[in-house]
Amino acid sequence: MKYQIAEYTVDTARYRISSGDTVVPVEPKVFDLLVYLIRHRDRVLSREELFREVWDGREVSDATLSNHVKSARKILGDSGELQKTILTIRGRGYQFVAPVTVIPEGGVAVADAPPAPPPAADRVDAPVAPFWRSPLAMAGVVLLAALLGWGAFASWHPRSAPELPYVVVVPFDVSGDAPEAWQPFADQVTREVIRNLRKISGLRVVPPPSAFTFRDNKARDHIRRQLPEVQYVLDGVVSISSGNELRITVELEDLRKGLVVWDKDYESRTDDTNLFSMQSAIAGAVSDSLKVAVLAEEQRALDEFPTSNLQAYEAYVAGRYQLDRLSHDSLPRAIELFDQAIALDPKFFDAYIARSDAYRQLFAYFEPPINMLQKVVDSLAEAQQLRPDSAEAWSSLGLTYVMAWRWKDAWIALSKAKRRDPTLAQTEVGFALYYSGLGEAAKVKLALADANRLDPLNVEMADWGNWALFMVGESQAARQWVDKKMEQHPDVGPVFSGAGVGASIAGDYRRAVQLAERGAELDDSPVALIMLAQAYGYAGQKEKVLPLLEKAASAGTYVCPYESAAAYLSIGDQDRAMTLLDDAVAKRSNCLIFLRNDPRMKPIRQHPHYPVLLNRVGLDDVAVASYKR
Repeated sequence: MKYQIAEYTVDTARYRISSGDTVVPVEPKVFDLLVYLIRHRDRVLSREELFREVWDGREVSDATLSNHVKSARKILGDSGELQKTILTIRGRGYQFVAPVTVIPEGGVAVADAPPAPPPAADRVDAPVAPFWRSPLAMAGVVLLAALLGWGAFASWHPRSAPELPYVVVVPFDVSGDAPEAWQPFADQVTREVIRNLRKISGLRVVPPPSAFTFRDNKARDHIRRQLPEVQYVLDGVVSISSGNELRITVELEDLRKGLVVWDKDYESRTDDTNLFSMQSAIAGAVSDSLKVAVLAEEQRALDEFPTSNLQAYEAYVAGRYQLDRLSHDSLPRAIELFDQAIALDPKFFDAYIARSDAYRQLFAYFEPPINMLQKVVDSLAEAQQLRPDSAEAWSSLGLTYVMAWRWKDAWIALSKAKRRDPTLAQTEVGFALYYSGLGEAAKVKLALADANRLDPLNVEMADWGNWALFMVGESQAARQWVDKKMEQHPDVGPVFSGAGVGASIAGDYRRAVQLAERGAELDDSPVALIMLAQAYGYAGQKEKVLPLLEKAASAGTYVCPYESAAAYLSIGDQDRAMTLLDDAVAKRSNCLIFLRNDPRMKPIRQHPHYPVLLNRVGLDDVAVASYKR
């Protein structure tokens, strides 16, 4: 059998590759690899299959395979940059993609159809045109924002830095020979690499909340659609053997050119703190490959280890996994694991911050806030004892204070966070909610524009941003915001449920019901049911409201009384609504930050008890006049 690839002939009977009359030298194993790829060109071949079939199951390294693929490409006049013959499929393996003419012995040549392209989630896509923006447009963007509204401002902001290399680190995979239990470790390696890269001032790096939205889809065309300004993608594979030997294989790809800029293997052990040096080395190598200088103080920061206690780190990694699951059951488990990490290393700052985040999520979504507020504050206070100037700690504290309607404390904490590090999207979300509570629509837009620039795919920001906008009467801006966020997060129920509330406020009841129903399909939580009840109530389908509220109440978990009050107002039951609002105050519900301006509260604004509620949450006229704006 012979295979014709362009001017090259691969003769399997003679074990020879030729170009015209010239025989091309080839090593036996490279020849075997090439023939196997050609024969199975209809599909992607995993590294494990190639090891099994080409190397007869012998133990060889990933580097050996990579070098043989490189040689096979070179023989056919190809390279890792061009990939015209053998395509690397990130985290999956390889596929032969060049057109092949099959020449049977003594037969007639038959050209086969080109192989089907790999799935969009796997393939490396062709380069796209470079991104460009007008400097004049940037200079005038603030004025345009004021004149034209949210749409002109949300997409760009003069404080962004398009001249810096913009990098996204997608979640690293675990190699097929490693147990699934190592995925939390690979996730944490990804976070550490992101954090180290963000220490380098010459780079612009996508934060973890946005980066981890690519866990299930790393297709380059998908990344371009979601983050059109990003130029570089850093991807990796974590391989761990039974003897705790660790290898991290990473490569940096230029999205616009479709080329691999740099790649390398790093080796260490999971039971050696040298693994932290590996992660710092990756950040330094990326910086070098992009010709970005690392300042002396930045290098010192890169050289710092999160902890020297590997048992503490192991507990921390397990806790991060539980925190990321973000459920009523997983968050207490995360707190227990972070407590273990802190007990093993009382100076493990990251464990304090992560524990505070777990408490804050319970405070914001799952438990009566009155029960959790002090735990959040106390946990952050312990973190600040280690690092009093931590922007992360001040930012989390500021957002917590906003949600607890401690307005003056919130302003102080958020302002301190922003002075120390202006790149934290969480701080801007805190400011957006602060200004929304006070009714400052223009400042809500400014804060959300900053948050969106800093962490454009952050799900928590997507949800809260919508609420912050429609609560200050910016229905059109809220619609533009949430349409984009639903496009970015088509499977996140709370974004759709919140969009349904916004549509009800805007008077688009048909859209409200459709969105709220979709939100309840994606997220069967009591909150989603309450927001669906509101949509039905405002749409005139009042008979559907009480059954949904009863179903939500029977779930046995905490439900914000404020949103239940809004549902009762949708069917005209003001007495029940006022009772629930009193309950919301008693439980220190975070939804009460919107009480002053919430359009849904219009029916009770003349009620004699309404000013009392405003006073209790610090949103009466006298109090608001005293706050920093």
